Amino acid sequence: VGQSPVMQEVYKAIGRVAPTDSTVLILGESGAGKELVARAIYHYSRRSKQPFLAINCAALPEALLESELFGHEAGAFTGAHHRRIGKFEQAHGGTILLDEIGDMTLAAQAKVLRLLQDQVFQRLGGSESISTNVRLLAATNHDLSALIAAGKFREDLFYRLNSFTIRVPALRERADDIPLLVNHFIKRFNREMNRSVRAITDEAMRVCQTYDWRGNIRELEGAIRHAMVNSAGDVITPD
Repeated sequence: VGQSPVMQEVYKAIGRVAPTDSTVLILGESGAGKELVARAIYHYSRRSKQPFLAINCAALPEALLESELFGHEAGAFTGAHHRRIGKFEQAHGGTILLDEIGDMTLAAQAKVLRLLQDQVFQRLGGSESISTNVRLLAATNHDLSALIAAGKFREDLFYRLNSFTIRVPALRERADDIPLLVNHFIKRFNREMNRSVRAITDEAMRVCQTYDWRGNIRELEGAIRHAMVNSAGDVITPD
């Protein structure tokens, strides 16, 4: 969301890459809207009628992440009583977003690299090579070059992911978009909370536009929600 010049460049990039099957690397700070960019690429792609699955690589330990992505056979590890179909099988023909790929372990990175190269993988504990056809999108708030230098990210995977890169600007880089976002959140929370907030004062909007928003859009969203919960009237004021 936004009309600022930096966001117009993001929209143009989405328009260029969406119709292709290219892997896309989406960079930006936490809360800046990387997943929204990924969903826009999917929406305007030839795969838009097929599945879209997003996996947060930072939210799961290594074994569970690999099982989530590639599936596992019964007995592959303690507690694996049944075969599980992973996301790369579930999303056949569609698109997968690997969010926070910079937090993925080196072992999982090697398997993702093989999948990108050959479109085949094996379930955990299995020997059968399984073919799939997925478009891969990856997102991270990390400096992958620094992770490569530290031996924490595979350089060959980086080059496979880096064929097309979109950088999502931080909210403080596009303050002109803040009024649009604020009004969007007010309308949304009016529906969700059954409220009737009709406006935000000019002074309160200036507060929003001059604040640093280190948490980006996610922090702004939380601030508007908090203001509406605590506002007694139908106008949001600076206090």
